[in-house]
Amino acid sequence: MPAHPQDQPADGEGRGSVWLWSLLGVFAACVPCALLVVEKVGSALSPVPLVLAILAALAGYVLAVRAVVGQRFGQSSRRSRVLVWSAAAVLFLGSLGVLFAFRPPPPPLARMGGARDVAVVGFVPEEGQQDKRVLTDLADTFAHDMAGRIPTATGVRSYAGEVSLPLAELQGTHRGELERKTARFADETNAEIVVGGLVSRDTAGQVTLRPAVYVRADQVPDSPELAGWFLSGPILVARGWESARDRSRVSAELTRRIGTLAEFVDALDTWRNGSPKEAARILDGLLGPEREAGGDSFVPPDLLRLFHGHAVEDQASGEGDPGRQKLLEAARADYLAIGEGSPVGWRAAISLQDNAYRRALGPVHNCRPGTVQARDLAQVSRELRAFADDQGISERGRLTATVYLAQVEHCRITAGLVKDDGTVERAVAAVRAAHDAAGTADLLPLVESIAASRAAGRGDAAAAADHIRRAIAHEQDPVRRAIWYGLLASWILDGCDLAGGRAARQDALSQLAAAQQAGRVSEERRRQYEQSSAAELRQAEQTCGARRGARPMREGGQ
Repeated sequence: MPAHPQDQPADGEGRGSVWLWSLLGVFAACVPCALLVVEKVGSALSPVPLVLAILAALAGYVLAVRAVVGQRFGQSSRRSRVLVWSAAAVLFLGSLGVLFAFRPPPPPLARMGGARDVAVVGFVPEEGQQDKRVLTDLADTFAHDMAGRIPTATGVRSYAGEVSLPLAELQGTHRGELERKTARFADETNAEIVVGGLVSRDTAGQVTLRPAVYVRADQVPDSPELAGWFLSGPILVARGWESARDRSRVSAELTRRIGTLAEFVDALDTWRNGSPKEAARILDGLLGPEREAGGDSFVPPDLLRLFHGHAVEDQASGEGDPGRQKLLEAARADYLAIGEGSPVGWRAAISLQDNAYRRALGPVHNCRPGTVQARDLAQVSRELRAFADDQGISERGRLTATVYLAQVEHCRITAGLVKDDGTVERAVAAVRAAHDAAGTADLLPLVESIAASRAAGRGDAAAAADHIRRAIAHEQDPVRRAIWYGLLASWILDGCDLAGGRAARQDALSQLAAAQQAGRVSEERRRQYEQSSAAELRQAEQTCGARRGARPMREGGQ
């Protein structure tokens, strides 16, 4: 039998090497496949067990590679062995790449479907060691208790065991990651309010809980001070979590604080949707002495007073004298009760000037010559100019003052007290340029409607229509939209565009119908508008028809 060449392995050796290489490839492929199957039939593995499984697989893989290298490449050059190890490493890394590329996503979080849902994400240790199971149990208990005690919360659910947010960032000034992850969590679960907190325990066993809440910005567009994460005052647990009485007391106090916040958000929603009387009633309850005595609320009393004043002022809009003046004085008292050093002090000061403007309009509540208090309007104008130029307040504050100033100057011009100095046009330009600034979205419709009235007063119907269309495009309130569509219809009909006028008139009627369904206007008011609008349309048809008939006659006479 011929001898085997020295540079070729025996048949047994070759078959052994092929078997070992095949086993190695199967092993490298089976590791990610096994992990994928585990996650598919169960749930996504958390980072710790996943890393341990990969390390165990890597250890077995290294032993298998060593066996192959030792048997097949033991006598080969160092370069050959390095190439084998490199190929094995690429094979294993490729298998891990397949694992993470096709890894199933974690199961979705339960989505709540109410209009005012609260999600509890749990509490984390601020310092020292805390029993995570106890903190998770506390979050679950709190969510259960709150569900039955806060009527404005349509749904309350604990996610303490399902989600982990970096709540430790609440201790610092940089909360970027926490804000981003919470925004994604709120979007996935449909939670309007997210509840968490920081817990610390001292050597004597006393526990301190600092509750924190996150409010979605779209829930408080009128109060950006409450958007995002913010902490409330601490709650001391003297006997620690071991005391059932203390745990019950903590749950009750958390419920009280979150309940105040939920009621405040509900009051804002009620006010925005055109029910100022009901909103004022809710805020009256929150401003009661027994509520304020509790302290450490998520909603500062000054913020409650500010919006109570706004709600009372809006009630005054539908009243005649002397009821209107009485309500305006009540709102003024709310604003005066807010100190200059308050975080919302500048808002109260500007609102005080707007209140003075409303009171200066007099009993007929318009800006016709001889009906306004000229001296008071001049004083309001000076104060608002100072606020508009004050660099010590926020951009939102300066823009608000600028828009209110435009409103006052428009009134003074209409009343024949001053000449147009371009204040309204500058206000429009300023608000348009800052349309993305926080809290300024509601200013654009108002300033555009003022500019529309100014243009109409100058006889520029085209510019008036352009401004009022911009106002409508950024306004949600159906009553205001109905009024503005009515103005648009009038200006369009003045130009004898009968088709455009009819369309704008129909849009106004649709908005009024929606407002009636929401209880914002009466059926009688809607019918009165329908009659007056129909009369205006008939008059326009007659006038425009006469114009068309007169034009050929003049041309024939020439």
